[in-house]
Amino acid sequence: MKKIILIIFVSLMFSNIGLAEIRFIEEKIIEGEQYWDRFGTYCIDGYKFVYSGGAGHGDTALSTEWHFVQAFEERDGKSLPTKC
Repeated sequence: MKKIILIIFVSLMFSNIGLAEIRFIEEKIIEGEQYWDRFGTYCIDGYKFVYSGGAGHGDTALSTEWHFVQAFEERDGKSLPTKC
C-alpha cells in the first residue's frame, strides 16, 4: 500500500503541466551614447507584466539582466494587479 501511495505521489509531482497564455503588448528601446535599455509589456494569463533590461555598446556593458515585474494599479484605495 505504501508503494502505491508513493507511486501516485511521485507521478503527480512530475506531471505538472504549465500552460500560460502569453501575449506581447509593446516594446520601447532607448539608446544612449554608451548603453541601450529595452522596456516592454507582456500580458500573461490576463495580467500585465513590465520588463526592462539593457546592455552597453561593445565592452561597456552596464547590465545584461532582464527584470520582470507585475504591474499594479490603485482601485478604490487598494493596490490590485493590472489586467490586460
